[in-house]
Amino acid sequence: MISKDDLYRFVGMAFLLIVVLAIGMKAMSYQGTITNKIIEGLANSDTDKQNISDGVKQNANSLDDKLRVDKHRSSYEDTIVQLERVASMALLNEVIHNAEQISSNPADPKVIPVINNINSLREFRESLNTSMVILDKMR
Repeated sequence: MISKDDLYRFVGMAFLLIVVLAIGMKAMSYQGTITNKIIEGLANSDTDKQNISDGVKQNANSLDDKLRVDKHRSSYEDTIVQLERVASMALLNEVIHNAEQISSNPADPKVIPVINNINSLREFRESLNTSMVILDKMR
């Protein structure tokens, strides 16, 4: 005959196995639901191929109405100029304050995030310059 301790151990293990299986099945069904929604969203396009251009034009007009570039141009220009100034100063600050660390070993894993930050600031400045060019073209 099985002792009480062995019986409790078997019942506990069976209970744990059932809980683990239930969690696993729930996770699988949840993942399947997400996958099905994504696939369905991509596969079921109600937009007629000839109306895509009209939809894009509508979205562009909506953004144009929201931004009101004709009315707020000078404010947008000032904002971009000030952001460019801040990004330039931050870029200069990062280069100067980290120059010694970078020059000692640019491939050091501790230095790589610093270099990535500097590169991100440079890319941000380029994005601001591109934004200004776009704003100038909207005259």
